[in-house]
Amino acid sequence: MHGSKSATPANPAQVALLLFALSLTVYVLSGPVFFGYDGEIMYRVSESLVLRHSLQVTDPIYHFAQPWSPYGIGTSIMLLPFVGAGAVLLHDPRALVLLYLPAVTALTVVAFNAVLVELGVSWTRAAWLSVILAFATPLWHYTGVLFSEPLVGLAITASFLCLLRYRRTTLRRWLAFAGLAGGIALLARIDSVFLVLPAFGLYALALTIRERRHWQPRVIDVVTYAGPIVGAACVSLAYDVVRYGAPLRGPYGTDPIGFAEPLLSGLYGLLLSPGAGIVVFTPVLALSLVGFPAFLRRFRAEAIVIAALVVLRLLFYARWWDWSGGATWGPRFLLPLIPMMLVAVAFVDGRRWRIAIAGLAALGLGVELLVQIVPYGLVYGSIVPQIAERLGICSCVPSPSLGSQVVHNVMAFDWHWSPLLWQIRYLVGGIVAPSWGPIAWFALPLVLAIGVVVGLRIRTLTRDLDAVQDHGDVKAA
Repeated sequence: MHGSKSATPANPAQVALLLFALSLTVYVLSGPVFFGYDGEIMYRVSESLVLRHSLQVTDPIYHFAQPWSPYGIGTSIMLLPFVGAGAVLLHDPRALVLLYLPAVTALTVVAFNAVLVELGVSWTRAAWLSVILAFATPLWHYTGVLFSEPLVGLAITASFLCLLRYRRTTLRRWLAFAGLAGGIALLARIDSVFLVLPAFGLYALALTIRERRHWQPRVIDVVTYAGPIVGAACVSLAYDVVRYGAPLRGPYGTDPIGFAEPLLSGLYGLLLSPGAGIVVFTPVLALSLVGFPAFLRRFRAEAIVIAALVVLRLLFYARWWDWSGGATWGPRFLLPLIPMMLVAVAFVDGRRWRIAIAGLAALGLGVELLVQIVPYGLVYGSIVPQIAERLGICSCVPSPSLGSQVVHNVMAFDWHWSPLLWQIRYLVGGIVAPSWGPIAWFALPLVLAIGVVVGLRIRTLTRDLDAVQDHGDVKAA
């Protein structure tokens, strides 16, 4: 046994609580939430429901969305408790919205930790990979930008976790929870119909066929899983009817540009480009390729599910005309996949590879600290007018109608204009503007102290849990 002795046995719930508390604390102290255009419109749906009991909104920026939001209603629904509590308790509907994304991402970290444990990864390794997910990937940055992708990421991770627990226990409640998570993904982004539900649906069906010998319990299982998804689909279709008079209509369904990006260009952009490549912004994910063969050997079906999720999203967004996600930092559209892609890293074995994980995770942490100290908006507002002027568009930050996508492509593919390099230049030059700057004297020592205390406690708990698990394995043998 290698764990420390304690008066009370280690409890897995304590690890989950500590991971949640640590992530949430750092995320909240990292500064206010930037609504942006998408976030502003999704928030306004929530605000309208709370204050006026209506779905209609006004669009003060482009006047494109009024009176109806073009986005899925999922994020707006999840914001309702925060908007309502802010309106009632603080007389400001926006006041508590800053807690929404930190809570969603902290829950994603906890769910990811549970996924690894379900897959037989040691408690200690699962915990430290969860810390890597929390602070060495773009999940940290996107706790401060109101998009729908963090909610989709939570839904994907939770759905996978619930299906793994059904696989282990055959309890139908886990199928229901998995279906509920799938329904949330659908409501958050309609593209989940293609990018999330097929892979999980086939996996759930395969588990049902394997676990149930007769057709009646199989049918009950399928209905249990599919029920929440069908309910969410009905809500989404009804929302279309309210907004557009018929289901499956809207601005994205009639987009004249659509899937216009060359496939190879989009794949390179999403994976390796200096402005949005997921490997550039999350270096540790490069080791997913190293760990995937071992993962596939031990958990064939689960590895295929994750591979399908990755391939479907890559192929879909590689062809999308705005594959980079607009005026965003890093791989926005691939954000929901990061927890799933990191699963394979848990199966990388060998001392040298563990050192590589630590080194690449430290590099990823540096990238995240960079964007916290030199915010993307500071760089974007400076370099975009320079690019636009060189392209002969204008000497300003161009609007969508003035070719902003052309500018974003330059930022994405040309290393000279890479946001990361410009952020490094700004940092070296002393041009910084951390959103937590006014409270840095208080926040930084607090975060460091909490991190050390919580990290040591997690280390003790996970070692105890691993010791108990090893002892149980020996007795079983």
